[in-house]
Amino acid sequence: MRLIQIFVVAMMILCAGCADSGGAVVFAPTPLPPDLSPRTYTHPGGAFTISIPPDWAVQTENTTTLAEAAFSPPGAPEPILTVSVVNLGPVENTPAIADLINTYQTEVRPDVRRYFEQDRQAMGDGSWRLLGLRKTIGGEFQQVNTFIERAGTYLGVIDAVLPSDPAQLNSLQTLINTFALNTTSPLQPTDLNALAGASRTGLEIASVMTWTTASGVFFITGEVVNYGDSAVSDVPIHFDLYTAEGTGLADASDTVMGYALPPGGFAPFSLRFGQGRPVEADHYILSLGGEDWQPSQPPIVFGSESLTWTDESSFSGEGHLLIDGILTNTGIDIVRAPLATVTVFDANQNVIATGFVVITEETLLPDESVDYRIRVPELGGQPSNYIVNIQALADE
Repeated sequence: MRLIQIFVVAMMILCAGCADSGGAVVFAPTPLPPDLSPRTYTHPGGAFTISIPPDWAVQTENTTTLAEAAFSPPGAPEPILTVSVVNLGPVENTPAIADLINTYQTEVRPDVRRYFEQDRQAMGDGSWRLLGLRKTIGGEFQQVNTFIERAGTYLGVIDAVLPSDPAQLNSLQTLINTFALNTTSPLQPTDLNALAGASRTGLEIASVMTWTTASGVFFITGEVVNYGDSAVSDVPIHFDLYTAEGTGLADASDTVMGYALPPGGFAPFSLRFGQGRPVEADHYILSLGGEDWQPSQPPIVFGSESLTWTDESSFSGEGHLLIDGILTNTGIDIVRAPLATVTVFDANQNVIATGFVVITEETLLPDESVDYRIRVPELGGQPSNYIVNIQALADE
């Protein structure tokens, strides 16, 4: 894809802390500015490469039939660019590119129910650019450019959300032209419908923050958004930390908090490294799901339609954030094991802390109330606001 008008990618750079001089006056040379020159990102499955700024975050999916990555600039609440690649072989069974585009746009796109195509253009290199609008969960519309390119039996699809910053737009326009398909990668043949699973069946990572506590504990926090049409549960999230050369340093896995993530819902996550951030750490990759994970039918879960709660915040003497409130079962069903989660944001809406508590292991009858407290001992910044969500399971 060459001379494309609009978008591109990267991995989140990790900043080291400053050392204490111990009170002595030290004259040091002016530090060099950080190196923000693009670096080549190679998908773990080898299906594509693209140049990316080193301070962007990347989320990956790598299955036997789908290679995908989503990229976010610093401070972005959600990815602005997603790259997906499939192998449609054999050649004799592959439809013409125009037919592939029509099918993808009207039937296969993961956001097909909230996407509206406005225009399409054939590019000089054989690829296509499609202009459209995507409706967000909040009801607003965002401009999206979709680029579709084929090389042999491999098909690459790039979705790029247009940024409002002209400088960022210009940078993305330049970088996206570095996208290259690798037709020797081991992607197994599949059909176009495999792209319907891109973006993890409508799941996206948002509001990511990395931070280190005063005692040296390293955190990565954020939330997962469900843009799909079905609730999911037990969503795995995986974190890999690398050197500038790509050597793995550390990894961690967990599941997103809460019993279920409903359509249009948000759920927090928090990954903790008690040993701290290695000094040679340069970037990380966040991944949702995995090769063996498939969204499954969640248990019966009751939320705000059957539960109401109050909440108020305070700080303990040791500086812990406390969220106290009263939960009431206002529905007609008996529920059990209510679980409360809190997502804490700074002024830029980055997630700087999360927490959860099982309020009680017992059942809660209709019109019955119970007190709860969520304690958040560590914060990655100055809290500006928070969201409490409570779910409960059906009584068996």
